[in-house]
Amino acid sequence: MNVAELHIPSVIAELLYAHNCVIIPGFGGLVGNRVAAHLDSNKNTFYPPYKKLVFNSHLQMNDGLLATALSTQKQVPYNEASAAVDALVKSWNSRLQKGQEITLNEIGKFKKSKDNSIAFHQDFSVNYLAEAFGMQAIHVAATQRGSIKEKISRQIIDSTIPSAKNTSTWMKVAAVIAAPIAATALFFAMNLPHNASTELNWNPFTWSTSEQALPALPADPDVTITIMRPEDFFNKEEVLKIYTEKLTEPKMELSTSVVKELPSEKTTTLAENHYHVIAGCFAEEQNAALFLAELKAIGFAAEILPKTPNALIRVTYGSYNNKLDALKGLASARLKHSPNAWMSEGN
Repeated sequence: MNVAELHIPSVIAELLYAHNCVIIPGFGGLVGNRVAAHLDSNKNTFYPPYKKLVFNSHLQMNDGLLATALSTQKQVPYNEASAAVDALVKSWNSRLQKGQEITLNEIGKFKKSKDNSIAFHQDFSVNYLAEAFGMQAIHVAATQRGSIKEKISRQIIDSTIPSAKNTSTWMKVAAVIAAPIAATALFFAMNLPHNASTELNWNPFTWSTSEQALPALPADPDVTITIMRPEDFFNKEEVLKIYTEKLTEPKMELSTSVVKELPSEKTTTLAENHYHVIAGCFAEEQNAALFLAELKAIGFAAEILPKTPNALIRVTYGSYNNKLDALKGLASARLKHSPNAWMSEGN
């Protein structure tokens, strides 16, 4: 087996990103179908959309796609690349007839079934759907939800419990205010006749223009009662003077010097770019470098991004720190070079 044959599986894997059908002449075709994102309730896991691969052994006609890609990437003549594919397929068919299993890295496994057909099991560690590039499965924790009755009861109970913060302070203030009011109310309740009633104004900032006579209290030589009016506690003129001074106090103004000393906004550097217009993905650095040189030669500010968790090398048309600029770059790349360009978010 020559060097070209050893790289055929990796070429097939790269073609699956850009094509929904990759035919291996004399062996069969891998057909990709988009599967929507879904939630597996048994595993509490949310899966992103992906490309499901199906093997069809009847698709054996040589469309030239695989041999052309192998010839371009490995810099070998088309006839030599086509012959390498035929030799590899012959070896695969021989191994399958002997009951052996064929494993293609990051693609899947092939094996003869009991009815003499070829069974294919996909390797789901790689997602060949370009729009879902970089997405990972998310595990969600199950939550227990109470009934509406429990929620309402909990809210009512919580609203009646004072906050632990400042609780002692408010209790002291409430005790100071409530004590004289309760003592006065108790005194009148015990000493006023059953048919007597009175109206008292407890607001110290209002004064009545007419004197109201208090009801007569039962005579008791052993008890001396002193009743004080609100105006005995406060002087009307002094209260109004203090209130007026508060309203006319000069307002504080912000100093312009403080504003000038505020730190300037942080500038964004090229290292903080989070939007990338992807031109292609490669398994080998040599292929990525050749493609990078090609893009730069036609005027793109192309770059090579760090490897993905699947060890793929991404080549970009350009990187941006603004999503609007990235969308403009994506439109330009699709118009000028390839309609298969897509945008990736993140480093």
